[in-house]
Amino acid sequence: MGLVLSMLVAVTSVLPAQLPLDASPVPVLSNVDAVRHIEFDLDITTFTRQRFSLRRQYPTLNWTSDGCSAPIVGSQGRSFNFRAACDRHDFGYRNFKALAIFDTSTRKLIDEQLHRDMNTYCSSQRRTFKVRCIAWSEIFYTMVRAAGGP
Repeated sequence: MGLVLSMLVAVTSVLPAQLPLDASPVPVLSNVDAVRHIEFDLDITTFTRQRFSLRRQYPTLNWTSDGCSAPIVGSQGRSFNFRAACDRHDFGYRNFKALAIFDTSTRKLIDEQLHRDMNTYCSSQRRTFKVRCIAWSEIFYTMVRAAGGP
């Protein structure tokens, strides 16, 4: 029995792998479409989970981030952690600027996405932290909006 099993394993290991008939390759988007998709279409959890694979798929995009560059408080505190939201916000600003399609309306859309991402994080917090987290989200969003134009 051991010999038969060994032969089956040997034969099946050299057979070509078959892809399912309905499998289609992941579409490669233009840089502009990729930035729009990553910034506005993916939810923050997917962005965080797929960030490194997206980085490999689109290596010419700017993936650097300084997190939330808010002086004193930074990206996180006792009741909030906005690091992922700030990473995506930096991604949007840096890439829309590099692609020369950053203007006041794009800036507003990116800032609003930051606000949604922060509030998504806050919604997952315990009730005692949720109120404080939302308050920090409002402060961050207000400061980003007041920081200036494109």
